[in-house]
Amino acid sequence: MKHDTKKYIQLPDELKNKITDRGYRQIEVEDEPYFDTFFDRMNGYWSSSTNVCNMICWQDTFPTFFKESGGLLLCLNYVCEEGKLYGIPMIGEYTDERVRAAVATLKSDFEYFGVEFAIMDVTNWMYPFFEKSGVDFEVDDDRDYMDYVYTNEMFLKGLNKKDDRYYYRYFLKRNEPEIEEITPGHIDEIRQFFMDNWCSSHECEDCHYGCLINVVSILTNAFDRMRLHGFIVRVEGEMVGYSIVSVKREYGIYQFKNAINSIKGLNEFILRETYDRYLTGVREINYTEDVGIENLRYYKMHLAPEYRLSSKMVLKAKG
Repeated sequence: MKHDTKKYIQLPDELKNKITDRGYRQIEVEDEPYFDTFFDRMNGYWSSSTNVCNMICWQDTFPTFFKESGGLLLCLNYVCEEGKLYGIPMIGEYTDERVRAAVATLKSDFEYFGVEFAIMDVTNWMYPFFEKSGVDFEVDDDRDYMDYVYTNEMFLKGLNKKDDRYYYRYFLKRNEPEIEEITPGHIDEIRQFFMDNWCSSHECEDCHYGCLINVVSILTNAFDRMRLHGFIVRVEGEMVGYSIVSVKREYGIYQFKNAINSIKGLNEFILRETYDRYLTGVREINYTEDVGIENLRYYKMHLAPEYRLSSKMVLKAKG
């Protein structure tokens, strides 16, 4: 495994102290049920990166802090890659009055922190509320970081494409796969599989948001407490792939999918099994962003007959 040479700017103690001074605390695994009570009141869907699972699992390079104010959860995210603090969209039921009050609180907090006031990962339905918040925002919307979202119907049509059905049947015909639901007890095995099948062929710099081994380790270790869904695939007793998804309010998000790509039909098998086990009842499926990677973009654009790109806008306060 190659050494990590990327330098991250860790959250300064002075700024962290200011954050806690204003009543925020860092999110923990045990906070997931509390967050869900606010997610359940949301007017619409949220970006993959503001899913509570991601807030918890990317703590090494995206530490997240929160407090309740006026019926909404106000959240802060420190991006170690940039060395910059952002707000992320409030969680809860949006009204013009609530959002206006929340933005005013955040603006005051950022002034106390002594940093630029900016909110990232704002989706399309949220934006009109921020427009009427009383703060004049500049909008940045990067296509590379938009989520790929498929209706259930379109995703199923993608699974039923001729080539996908062929590869799925090919894998089943030549293998006798065993499916095992993931538990925290699989943490060491999944870590090793990830190192053998990802780290062995990638530089650490390829994981420019942080160490994926750490993320998948946190996910697996807290699997039952975060109410995630996922399974391991074995062929002849050996692990060949796995899939992890989260489901909130009829909204499915792919968190991780990793497989030995040289095994023909394995990816199609994992996609189909994941859908059949966990996603048949959701309305929309989020396959996350392509981060500008050409092959990944092509794959997500052709995963189903139709998709939409869901914005994750960055709003920067002017003046």
